[in-house]
Amino acid sequence: MRLHFTVFASLLLMASQQWSLVCGGDIMLNQVPFKGNPLGAIAPILQSANLAIANLESPLTTKKIPTKRKTAAELKTRTQFLLKGDPRFAKLLAADGIRLVGTANNHCMDYGGSGLAEEYSALDTAKIQHAGSGANASASATTAVFTLPSGKRVGLFCALAFIGAPALRKCTPATLTEPGVNVLSFGGKIDDKARAKLAAIVAGAKQSCDFLIIGLHWGIERQQLPTPYQVQLGRAFIDAGADMVWGHHPHVLEGTEIYHGKPILYSMGNLVSPMPAETALVKLKFDGSKLTKMETIPCLVSGGKVKPNPKGRQTLKGLSELFAKHYQNTKGTPTKAQRRS
Repeated sequence: MRLHFTVFASLLLMASQQWSLVCGGDIMLNQVPFKGNPLGAIAPILQSANLAIANLESPLTTKKIPTKRKTAAELKTRTQFLLKGDPRFAKLLAADGIRLVGTANNHCMDYGGSGLAEEYSALDTAKIQHAGSGANASASATTAVFTLPSGKRVGLFCALAFIGAPALRKCTPATLTEPGVNVLSFGGKIDDKARAKLAAIVAGAKQSCDFLIIGLHWGIERQQLPTPYQVQLGRAFIDAGADMVWGHHPHVLEGTEIYHGKPILYSMGNLVSPMPAETALVKLKFDGSKLTKMETIPCLVSGGKVKPNPKGRQTLKGLSELFAKHYQNTKGTPTKAQRRS
């Protein structure tokens, strides 16, 4: 009897270490009317995982006074944009399975501190955790922690990681006393000083979690190949001890890789937006902190809604092959698509 109990207990322990994560891209609810359910068709996929995350690109606010950092001339020439979505969407996102969002992006502060506060109120009421912005620099750099039923703590640290300082300033970085986004500014160069900074970030974040996801808003819009800086920074975070890197901002899908056994998703595209697009969800399965499976689920955005799209598999395969041809990975395992190239 005691032997049977020991075996049963061991099986329960093994099962408790297994968990799953679904990653999406940019949630852009600007010009999407509050009717229907933009993520309703993919809700079963989001809800099938222990945790689902996405980047909340359009702030959820009713405020009307925009940031002064984006000038009238820039808005007129469409070199800058102001985005916002109905705060009521927060409850829908939660009902569909989104539990954790990144907010370190170039639209988070489009309606200033008051817009950010209204968004936080909506997210908190819907019980969606958030990382990447805050009332000051310290708050913006705080790691959000989601605790799985097993007790494992999954942390999300998010940062805006554009190369140019002017581009970062345009997005309202948080200061010691003012609200804004969390930024990483290395000028496009990952040197010893930058690596020391990354090591400190990871060490600090891991004091509150067991598994650390780094969310980075980076890259060039509409470019399907990651920049060299994205690859350098993503791999440097893994070298520093992060368990995973999850990227967004280009608004299109980019390739993925497994580096030192850890996944790097360079861009997840638009999860939902008012414009049509091909996109995807990535579902990852872990045993403790070890990646055991990574599945890409192609989706299609149309009419301000997103739905599964099995016909998109060939496009995703091509993106992984494009990445593999440009960036050698000597410290990891290529994805299945990369192995076929």
